[in-house]
Formats: sequence, structure tokens, C-alpha cells
Amino acid sequence: MVNDPIMTLSEVAQYLKLAEKTVLRMVHRNEIPCAKVGNQWRFMRPMINDWLLSKMRVVPRNDLARLVEQNERLLPLSRLVLPEYVILGIRPDTKENVLAQMVRPLKEKGIVADDENFLAGLIRREQIVSTAMGNGVALPHLRDPRKNPIPGPAVIVGICPDGTDFDSADGEKTYLLFVLSTDSEVVHLRLMARLAALLKDSRLVQRLADAGSPEDAIAALMAAEQTDLWRMEESHEGF
Repeated sequence: MVNDPIMTLSEVAQYLKLAEKTVLRMVHRNEIPCAKVGNQWRFMRPMINDWLLSKMRVVPRNDLARLVEQNERLLPLSRLVLPEYVILGIRPDTKENVLAQMVRPLKEKGIVADDENFLAGLIRREQIVSTAMGNGVALPHLRDPRKNPIPGPAVIVGICPDGTDFDSADGEKTYLLFVLSTDSEVVHLRLMARLAALLKDSRLVQRLADAGSPEDAIAALMAAEQTDLWRMEESHEGF
């Protein structure tokens, strides 16, 4: 089963987009979490996701902006989404109240000092034109990236399971809101482009909307990025 938490060697190799021999070498070198059941290796999907996440966080955060400026594909978006940046259970409401449900938890967690000013900036941007891009997704942000209150780059993810009216051009409900925080205009634009490209996949949007925990949301992003990277590598190999 696709969502079975226990994976075989073949399944984990496919999940990681690696050859089985490569995974087996990693097993023998104790480089990947696993257990031997009988004479077969087994892997727990949540532990593999945590292991992947730890691997992706070896880059110092002060180097992240430089990497994104070089190429938005060099750095997984999931690297910029910390568990405390994922806001679950947003209720359908007006734009202002939906954004408030995203911002206030950041104040409670000590991530944002002045939540009222941040919220006001996001609302002013929405009053110009909606940031809802369709397909159930919106990308709220400040007009001036230099005024972002969160050390970045960082991506805040808000999940509204029932969907809310966010004035989307396609007239459909919005389920996911991504607030980008960076003081670099270049990084801001690259992150928006990367998000817009990934979130064209309705399956990813649905998986994120159904996420039961921050870790589930991050794992969904990681899986989508791994698939995207694999496709990109395959296209290069075709030349």
C-alpha cells in the first residue's frame, strides 16, 4: 500500500529514487534507519522522512539565501518549512481573519514580535490584488520583502481543510496559504516561482490539505521535490 508506514528495500529505494544496491550499501554502513525482520530489511516511512529532513538541514541557515539566489532548484522548499511554521486547522473566514489565524500563532511561538504590524502588511498587499493563484493555493506576502519580520528565507504554511474564499481568479476555495519571508527580492521571486511550479500538482495540494501534522506537510513537500528533481535529472540524461 502507498501509505503503508513499513517499506521493503525495494519500496524505500523507489521512495528515495536510488538503486537498491545503493540503499543496501547504506544499510550495511549504518547510514539509514532500518531493522532486520527475519532475513529481510524493513524501513519505517516516518523515520525515513525524519532522516531525510535531518540530511537537508546540514546547510547553515545564513547560507540559504545565497543558495536560492543561485538557483531555486538547489534548495528544497521543505528545508525552509520548520514544524513551527506549519499552522494547521485554519477555519474558513474573511481574508483578514484567515491571515490573522496564520500570524497570531507565530506571535505565541515567539517567531514574530509584532504580529499586528505583520498582519496589517499582509492585508494591505491583499487589498491591491489577491495573492490566490488558483488550484486551492494562495501566496500572501508583504510588498517590501525587506520588512519581513522572520529571519529567512522561511516559508510559513497555513492549512485550511475546509477551504476558504480568498478571492481566487478561478472562483474556487483556497486550502493552502504560503507566506514567504525573506529580505531579498531575488530570493522572494525565486521562491514564489518554485512554489507556483510545484503546487500545480493537484495531488500535492490535496496531500498538504489533508496533512494531520506539521511533519506530514513537510514530508509531502519533500516527496514532491524528490520527484521533481528525479524528473529533471531524467530529462538531462535524455540529451
